[in-house]
Amino acid sequence: MENIRSVMDFEFDTRKIQNTHFHQNPEIIYVLEGALELEIESETQELQKGEFLLVNANKRHSLRETRKDLLIVSIQMNFSILVEYLGTNQILFWCNSAADKSEAYEQLKKVLDRMLNRYYDKEKEGALYLNSIYYEVLYLLTSYFMIKADDNRLKEQVSPDNSRVFEIQNYVQANYQKQISLNDLAKKLYLSNAYLSKYIKKRFGLSFLEYVNNIRLFHAVDELLYTEKKITRIALDNGFPTSASFNKAFRDIYHMTPSAYRTSVRQEEREDMDAAGQQEEVGQRVKDYLAGSVTVEDTVAARNISLFTVDASKTKEYTKNWCKIINIGRVESLLDSSMQQQILLMQEELGFSYVRIWNIFVGDMYDEDEEKGWHYNFSRVDRGLDFLVDHRLKPYIELSFKPIHVSYTINSTLAQKENDIIFHERESYERVMQDLAAHLINRYGLEEIETWYFELWKDERMNMLDENGWYFDCFEIGYKALKQISPRIRVGGAGFAMGYDRHQYRDLISNWKKRQIRPDFISVYAYSYELIQQNNMYFGKRSLDHNFVKNQVDIFKKILAEEDFVPEELHITEWNFTISNRNCINDSCAHGAYVMKTCIESIGNVDMMGYWHGSDLHTEFFDTEGVLYGDNGLLTRDGIKKPSFYAFHFLHFAQSRLLGKTENALLTTNGRGTYSIVCHNCKQFNYRYAMKEEKDIRIEEMDELYEDLEAVHLKFEIRNVKDGDYLMRVFYVNKDNGSVQNTWKDMEYIRNLSKGEIDYMRRSAMPRVELRRLKAEDGVLRVEAKLAPHEIKALDIRYQY
Repeated sequence: MENIRSVMDFEFDTRKIQNTHFHQNPEIIYVLEGALELEIESETQELQKGEFLLVNANKRHSLRETRKDLLIVSIQMNFSILVEYLGTNQILFWCNSAADKSEAYEQLKKVLDRMLNRYYDKEKEGALYLNSIYYEVLYLLTSYFMIKADDNRLKEQVSPDNSRVFEIQNYVQANYQKQISLNDLAKKLYLSNAYLSKYIKKRFGLSFLEYVNNIRLFHAVDELLYTEKKITRIALDNGFPTSASFNKAFRDIYHMTPSAYRTSVRQEEREDMDAAGQQEEVGQRVKDYLAGSVTVEDTVAARNISLFTVDASKTKEYTKNWCKIINIGRVESLLDSSMQQQILLMQEELGFSYVRIWNIFVGDMYDEDEEKGWHYNFSRVDRGLDFLVDHRLKPYIELSFKPIHVSYTINSTLAQKENDIIFHERESYERVMQDLAAHLINRYGLEEIETWYFELWKDERMNMLDENGWYFDCFEIGYKALKQISPRIRVGGAGFAMGYDRHQYRDLISNWKKRQIRPDFISVYAYSYELIQQNNMYFGKRSLDHNFVKNQVDIFKKILAEEDFVPEELHITEWNFTISNRNCINDSCAHGAYVMKTCIESIGNVDMMGYWHGSDLHTEFFDTEGVLYGDNGLLTRDGIKKPSFYAFHFLHFAQSRLLGKTENALLTTNGRGTYSIVCHNCKQFNYRYAMKEEKDIRIEEMDELYEDLEAVHLKFEIRNVKDGDYLMRVFYVNKDNGSVQNTWKDMEYIRNLSKGEIDYMRRSAMPRVELRRLKAEDGVLRVEAKLAPHEIKALDIRYQY
């Protein structure tokens, strides 16, 4: 059974206090009863019942009970085996169910619970099955919670020097049990022995041998206290060549022999609690827990068929928050005739009412001279806003200075142009904001302006992390300039990045709370990326959370409530699964399913949503000869509708009253014999997606990036309807119908198409439409929908008089 335990092992524990210690193996601490406070290095985390956290290798940690009757399970993974499987010793995880939220945590929790139910099957035949669960745990951890070696490192404090220190630490931690030498490490790092020796002495304050022996000693102490191993065996197992060398190293630090230290510490423990009694208590608590817990099934029920029942007489009000805002771009983009046509198309077919624009202040329209005074020419802004107002669209104006990016990935750009802040002192910004407010009111009228939104993004140059940062001055200047004309004008910010700014939420909100003026609404950005802090470094990684937007908003709203900073409205002003403008998934059916899924699950969670973004014209560049180029617009450069466009179009079928929603569908009615069902078969990314550079994903390999490609069969019953005949129109988009990407595939992805061929693609990229007759009997209307992977459908059902 030793081989099984070498993969992973777990033990239950009821100790109220565990003093500071660390070990080479990553450890999951899972609270089954009570609650605890866990201190890792200098950070403290509260864990409640049902929550778990992974402590990375060699992280000093301690814990104490904060709610009585504490029962935890400690799950340790063998670091050496992980190194063998993963081919690297740079292994870090971010797994904290108390601070984070995603579907992957639920998956992992279910597997952990299955593992715990096998506690008394650790021997003989049962150990084989338990070992399979261990590997399932490792698969989930490495797929969804591991920080990959090539994840972007995003903060200034992360330098090549930091990375080298990190590599040295991990190499020694992975190999301290062996007889390693400075020469071995120098070869690995492609450095000379002399240079590396001086480098380690400078950075660690120790020689290489002293540093290695310190690591060995720390692990040896762990075994000294928590195992019954003999002193000689502990020395050899932790890399000391002899027990004498272990004794010498130990004396230098603890000023006593290992044997004397073990005796003294255990005597202290016996004074607190009889060791035999404690073990007996643990055993009884484990039996009680397992006897009272709900056994988790070892097999997962099939999800391809589901029945959902609603009552037509019981409906709710809801807001179609998904079609409030569409992001378009810089204000001058409104002057382009092609963009104007596409905006009007989105207004008519998708129902968007607010057009979000930015960079209304540009240097070539501004002049400030000591003799002539200050002047800003608003004529370009006027022409753009005139277009919107003339067509009964509402501006959503972002007031800051957004940089101009064409992005490959979150940290790699095809083109980048910083947008300089042209106002550098309070007086000039006050003047331009006062003039802007007066100009808008005089041109468009008070009643019109009161329906607009004004947002200020927290540009890092404005330093919102400083309570006296320039952001707060700018926000308050703009707020006062607009509010002095009408208190009903809405001003907010600050574009918090969900998942990315998580480690800063409380600091940012705390700084804002210290100011006298609060925002009318808070805006957030939701792209599926996370910023994770480990070893004093920040790592940016793509999230594989299938419900990223909803889960991250839930986390943010919880913090807002705890900080007593709940706004009147919460807006997601930018959202998408990717920020990349060159990711072919943006053009696919899979993206259409993602858009519909995200909109459905966000109903009731936020007030307004702004999809990023409306048109591929936004990032047209030298590399965009093809009809598609992976941008995240709803419409191609040529105005061809993508599956993501049809996702919003199908959602536009939704009626005014909510009947209910499921993971795959939204059911609505007008209360007068018309029913709408919009549904999707959105698939979850697997670990391969996080391994690929977004710009390098090829259309032919997209299917490999998802957990499964199974169809779903949805069944619905609408009760308390009028008996009789109904006509159902079915609109759907899948790989064979309505997908511009698949139409282009049939044309062998030829880049330089004629106008006639573009027109053909436009006609081909249309949803399939079918008509079906339904009959309601005994007040029940039954509807079925079968969806291929990544397919979206709209079912429009109307009573026939």
